[in-house]
Amino acid sequence: MCSVLSFGQADTQKIRVGYAGSAPFVLHNEKEEGIVFDIWQEIAFDLGLRYTLQEFPSVEDGIDAAKNHKIDILIGPTTINAERAAVISFSQPYYDTEMAILAPIQELTLWEKISPIFSTTFLYAILGLLLILTIVGLLFWLVEGRKFKDEYGKQMHQGIGAGIWLAIVTMTTVGYGDYAPRTPAGRVVMGSWMIISLILATSFVAGIATTFSKTTQENKTITSLQHLEGKTVAVPDYRKIMDRVRNVEGTPIAVKTVSEGYKMLLDKKVDALIYDEIPLEYIFGTKEKNDFVLSKKKIEPQYYGFVFPIGSDLKRKVDVEIIHLQDNKEILHIIEDWISRN
Repeated sequence: MCSVLSFGQADTQKIRVGYAGSAPFVLHNEKEEGIVFDIWQEIAFDLGLRYTLQEFPSVEDGIDAAKNHKIDILIGPTTINAERAAVISFSQPYYDTEMAILAPIQELTLWEKISPIFSTTFLYAILGLLLILTIVGLLFWLVEGRKFKDEYGKQMHQGIGAGIWLAIVTMTTVGYGDYAPRTPAGRVVMGSWMIISLILATSFVAGIATTFSKTTQENKTITSLQHLEGKTVAVPDYRKIMDRVRNVEGTPIAVKTVSEGYKMLLDKKVDALIYDEIPLEYIFGTKEKNDFVLSKKKIEPQYYGFVFPIGSDLKRKVDVEIIHLQDNKEILHIIEDWISRN
């Protein structure tokens, strides 16, 4: 009889459930809505649990409540890491995600698009080509131009200039016909130049085209960690991702929620926002997509789990239910439904 009465009391006891996190996992409005609520309702129904809900302003506040046994479980997009696992227990990961980057689109100005023309590399290429043309003109004057002064000019500079002109006409395959080699030596020089100029012109034109193509396609928009040098970035208060930003000489600023980071981005207090992929994708979907770009670069894997006080008897039951929902792909369907709904 005592066992029956004890079981009946346990059955009617309500579980204290805390929740915290960012949309779409937790929507902070009048109703308890979000991905984790749909997942928890499936778990609670299968286990026959009765529960009360308590909202926390941040995940850290919810973890502290679980650590001090003020709640029995904390649901939300709580990242599993060693620092947290030292003071509380985590459930089986219910979702794996990655970090993504959200940044405003910044187009190149006209000057930035044409600036490669005035670069040192481009200038050296032009000077090198002019030097080669001068050498070809000099060789042609030495082997032929001196013999036909009436045609190529009586002065040395006139003859070399005519040879350079012939080299340019030959290289560009224009072929005006005003000059042409007559002697065997002149034909050897210009024939060799035809072959060499074919290779040079192709490489030179291809290099220019590639430079302009890359300049046109690329812009100043931050789409990867390599673009964060000298940039200020809003990131979760997570040491590992903050260290990765510092490693590329960026300046990380810790934020508690994706909404806080997004507001800083809108106010231009930061140059980019790095956060978990799903919250970023959700908040990005509700805004004007023409102004921002979301880059999924698989920066850092994230594993979400529920939080329990250490030694919780509820943990194992929830773990089994999470595995069951994952096997049936119910959690994946719930997340996809929220994203598509948005």
